[in-house]
Amino acid sequence: MKNIFRVIGQRINQIYTADRAAILIIGLGLLIRIPLILYSSEDWRPADTASIAHFFLVNGFKILYPQIYWGGNGPGYVEAEFQLYPFIVSLLSSVFGEHMWLGRFVSFLFSAVTIITFYLLIKKILTRRQALWSLMMFTLSLIFLRYSTAFMPEATMMCFYIGGLFFFIKWLERRRFFFLILASLSTSIAILVKPSAIHIGLLFALLAIYRFGYKSLVRDWKIWFAMVLCLFPVLLYYIHAHNLYIEYGNTFGVLFGGDSKFGNLSYWSNIHFYSGLAKIELHWVFSPFGALFFIIGLLLSVKRRSYLLLLSVITLLIYYLIIARYSGDSRGVQYHIFMVPYAAIGFGIGIDSLLNIKNRKIGKVLAWISIFAIALWSAWFYPSLLSKATPDYKTCSYWVQKYVPTGNLIIVSNPYNSVDEQNIPNNYQEPMVFFYSQRKGWSLPADWLTPEKFEELRKEGAKYYVILDRDLHLLTANPGILFYVNANFNQLFSGIEPACRIYQFK
Repeated sequence: MKNIFRVIGQRINQIYTADRAAILIIGLGLLIRIPLILYSSEDWRPADTASIAHFFLVNGFKILYPQIYWGGNGPGYVEAEFQLYPFIVSLLSSVFGEHMWLGRFVSFLFSAVTIITFYLLIKKILTRRQALWSLMMFTLSLIFLRYSTAFMPEATMMCFYIGGLFFFIKWLERRRFFFLILASLSTSIAILVKPSAIHIGLLFALLAIYRFGYKSLVRDWKIWFAMVLCLFPVLLYYIHAHNLYIEYGNTFGVLFGGDSKFGNLSYWSNIHFYSGLAKIELHWVFSPFGALFFIIGLLLSVKRRSYLLLLSVITLLIYYLIIARYSGDSRGVQYHIFMVPYAAIGFGIGIDSLLNIKNRKIGKVLAWISIFAIALWSAWFYPSLLSKATPDYKTCSYWVQKYVPTGNLIIVSNPYNSVDEQNIPNNYQEPMVFFYSQRKGWSLPADWLTPEKFEELRKEGAKYYVILDRDLHLLTANPGILFYVNANFNQLFSGIEPACRIYQFK
């Protein structure tokens, strides 16, 4: 037994000696995320995710039947991604109780695994110096900071996404079937958690074709087996999820119901789409300094006939074009998180090139100034990641909980339309009042604010109507609906603090 512990101790010491700098970077990267576990932002997406975790907890951990609050008078089953992350949160909540920080802690743990896996990946394909620069960029990227502790599935997805990339690169190097199977399984989970991760399949195909040629891959049964192993569970689950939408009418816009993310010619031919892409990438992924060195790293890698970065850029550009409705818009920041590992690799190569110029002292100074600039960029925007839920939502939810008896269905107005300017359906549902008040009902988009819709929902069981004070213009600007509300509702609460109005059907 003593010998076993001695061997383990020696191995740990070897790892520490070889990777002290990396361990320090990883440690600092995790340390700066700890405040985000306690104080990270709580907007509509965390509210929906936390709602699903809550219903898993109270309704028997039915992972294939996620539920939300805004499903009207039905059970609230919703077409959604595979809810692995809220399911894990619900299991922990059964032990520690329901807390928002607990969900953020789960994301933190997944992010820790992601950072370590990313370092193991870049150790194989970069020099030691380049790997350390890349690791710095990866841990400091503003978008990864934001989602690495969010009550959202992005951190979970990234863990399996980087895992799939890691095992696929190992398979390219060694051609061991075992690594291909691991890459397939890890990628499958990533796609189940977030279907947008499916773009990595194109990157895998391009890398494999470049390495082995098209014909040899087509003839290899192992490739086809891995593809089926990856996509078959995805297909089965999303057919089931779509059936939930068909039966219950609730969706997050995953496939063909509700919201649509897909672009079209009007987006692709619009300069604002491309400027929006650039703004999000510069602000959230790279920072201006990081983008400069990424471009240098991209050019150097192509010159050295290493095509991972070039092929990843091509893949992600195609991906951004496919989901153009959100990728060029501030509503779709989360879709850009996939760029972080490739941005970090390119940055590491680019900034390391400074140390190879003739005057190495100047190169070192410029390199550290650049790292400092990127750290300063993330630090400058770091406080914005600590903002809590908008006070009016929580204040309103408190009064809804106080005045609306448990079990009564509510209608909550929101300022979003059910369709956008191009007549494309929107996910207009606003879950925050429902989640914080723990009341079920209907989310009412602005273009459905009509007497006919109120009468329809009253017949379906609605008892109360809630509208935030900030959205009162929806009533005051429409004399017809204002007359209907005054004639058919009793106002229960006008708001001691600016929050919301609560009405009860007469």
